[in-house]
Amino acid sequence: MFRQLLRPVLQTTRSGTRSSSHIPHDVRPPHMDEVPVPSGPWQEHYNKTQTRYNLQLISGVALLAVTIVIGRINGTLWLNFSPPTPKQ
Repeated sequence: MFRQLLRPVLQTTRSGTRSSSHIPHDVRPPHMDEVPVPSGPWQEHYNKTQTRYNLQLISGVALLAVTIVIGRINGTLWLNFSPPTPKQ
């Protein structure tokens, strides 16, 4: 029974699903002439992306700070700043 379960797996691995016979003969490798050529000033695009990334960084840090403050106010977050004091 175990052999019957493994037979389809063995047949597909033996024949090879990635054989080179399926590659068309008219396919050629890409050339450097086909690579897109950049046009326009790169500094403008760089400044736009850096502005977006800086806004994401600032908003992430602000969200982390708000989460920590709310967690401390609610008492659900304890950051182990000092040893706990026993309740009386």
